[in-house]
Amino acid sequence: MKMEWMDSLSSGDEVEILRFRTLLERARLAAMMAPLGTLYIAWLAWTATPWTWVVGWMLLNSVSDGISYVLASRWLKQPLPHERIAAALNWQIVLRVLQGLSWGAAIVLFHGPGPDAAMGDMIILLVLISISAISVTNMAPSFSTMLTFCAAVLIVPFVFFLTLGETFYVNLSIGLGILFLVEMQVGWDAYRQFVEGVRQLVQNRSNRRQLEQRNGQLDALNQTLQVMAVHDQLTGLYNRHFIVDQLERQYEMFGRYGNVCSIVLIDIDHFKNVNDSFGHGVGDAVLVSFARCVEPLLRQGDFFGRYGGEEFILVLPMTDQAAAVQLAQRIRTNLKDCDLLAEQEHAWCVSASFGVAQIRAGESLESWMVRVDQALYRAKDNGRDCVVAE
Repeated sequence: MKMEWMDSLSSGDEVEILRFRTLLERARLAAMMAPLGTLYIAWLAWTATPWTWVVGWMLLNSVSDGISYVLASRWLKQPLPHERIAAALNWQIVLRVLQGLSWGAAIVLFHGPGPDAAMGDMIILLVLISISAISVTNMAPSFSTMLTFCAAVLIVPFVFFLTLGETFYVNLSIGLGILFLVEMQVGWDAYRQFVEGVRQLVQNRSNRRQLEQRNGQLDALNQTLQVMAVHDQLTGLYNRHFIVDQLERQYEMFGRYGNVCSIVLIDIDHFKNVNDSFGHGVGDAVLVSFARCVEPLLRQGDFFGRYGGEEFILVLPMTDQAAAVQLAQRIRTNLKDCDLLAEQEHAWCVSASFGVAQIRAGESLESWMVRVDQALYRAKDNGRDCVVAE
């Protein structure tokens, strides 16, 4: 059963709630089964007792069972707050006392005259003993409830048999007293075992919740570490290590399948002047703004990363040199519309230089990287703010 609403409770409160809930579930089941015993005793007494007594006793028994069923169903459907459980348990005890006295009253009401009276009393007593014995395990969640119910069931025949004074009935009274003591011993053991079991269940649930929480924290930490392992902490772009891995992968794909790929190496122009004029904090803000300005222009599947300092790199799978140059020009033009220092309240026109290189057949990965680096240097030598393909 799902009871997530209990997760905020202390372990002691949770134990009390589970005990009370189990008691209600068993009380409802007992109330459903009780009419069988009621009908059986009524059938035994029907011919030897006035029908009005039989019907009255049946109504008395049925009313208490009905109240028990309704209350148990209601409190199971709408669980009581922890602070109200003690009061509700007291009402359960009162109700069990009334039920027990009602059952025990059958001995007095249906005690017939003549030699057959003892046989009838023994049969009814057997039913009462069975009911009290069953309640030892049925009411194990609450020892006080079990004690009062068993006492209420057995006290009436115990006292009644003593008043009859006959040796047979006195012996029955003594037997009932011994039976009650044995039931309480067994009941106390059942109660302790039940409580210990519930405590262990609560502890296991608490351990499971803690384990799930720690696993969740570890999963979140692992995800964070995975992100940090491949992303630049400042800009959130891929880091150099991840980009190099992608370059190696694209180089392998070209060698195996001939898949074309181009790379674009980007360097923000005069970035040192930004740091010198406005401080490294503004410089970091420019790097972040630059990354956010470029990202919307890329396709899904393109890899954009920070290569180091103010250098950025684009790995463009399935893209030839002409398309890479076109993208680089679009980025360069778009930078003019992105005021990277606007949020810092500084006036500075930020531009970038671009080197482009498409992988060639027969060349090494290192040669490919040297060519794109040379293209970037030529772009800087040409006055910056331009795109050069190698």
